[in-house]
Amino acid sequence: MSDATNDQPLGFIDAEPARPVGQEDPVARPEDARALRTDEARRSGYHSRFVAVYLGLAVAAGIGVGALVASMLRDDPPPAKTTAAQFSPSRTGELGAAELAENIERKYRLQNGDELTGVIATRNTLQDGGGGFLRVGYQLVQPFDAAGDADTRVVHAENAIQYSLCGYGPKCALPGTASLARYILLKRQGLELAVRTFQNDSSVDNVAVFLAPVTSDDPNWEGYAMVFDRSTLQRNEPTLLSRPLGQSLPGSGKTVTPGDIGAAQIKAIDKLTRAYTYQYRYKVLGGRGAVMQLQPTKR
Repeated sequence: MSDATNDQPLGFIDAEPARPVGQEDPVARPEDARALRTDEARRSGYHSRFVAVYLGLAVAAGIGVGALVASMLRDDPPPAKTTAAQFSPSRTGELGAAELAENIERKYRLQNGDELTGVIATRNTLQDGGGGFLRVGYQLVQPFDAAGDADTRVVHAENAIQYSLCGYGPKCALPGTASLARYILLKRQGLELAVRTFQNDSSVDNVAVFLAPVTSDDPNWEGYAMVFDRSTLQRNEPTLLSRPLGQSLPGSGKTVTPGDIGAAQIKAIDKLTRAYTYQYRYKVLGGRGAVMQLQPTKR
């Protein structure tokens, strides 16, 4: 066949070379036939491999395109929920308790948005009436059916913190209409103060929370308080101080109002606080110290 680069009119083909008259086609030799079959087999193998590779690439490309389309059509996953870290005081002792009191009082609100109470944190002391303070080193717990001094339980409050809850109405009252939900919210606030104090300061062994908005009908007692002794609390509620507070008080860390206190919370908070709610009064000992007398109450 002529070279493809020659200028040649289209439609013409090269003629087969002429052979002398009578000359026959050469007879194909066996080795030529075998070579031809080998060559055809090789070409067939290459073709099969090419087809297999092509199909494999096509399948892979199809899977890739399908995955791309699926990812484009799929909704983006919702962002991971983050839980705000619970506030921890930067200090311990009375200063740490004051930080904690300021943090907690902002989160407890009346239904109109005003703060439920003001919270004051101090050591376990009592004003002596002359501008000074008496140290309250002991708490005397006397049950209703006590027949004598032997029935009184003595608690040595060696390293104690006390909180005073005072509403913004006259004589520390809570403004507005009284309700069970408001009372339970007040007790919840006191419970949170006690639990978080124990959790943040391992040296504190006793927490007293004075419920000034709740007045006593008995003139022999000054009012109501919740008093928590660490060892007693751990014995009665073994996991309360070790588990996250949100497991005991739903919504912990968020703003809480009386409207958030449903039947389930009323029952749970009453169960956690009833054994630690007392009427209280003080007895001064020779002008050098005082004891806190406590009587259990069913309130």
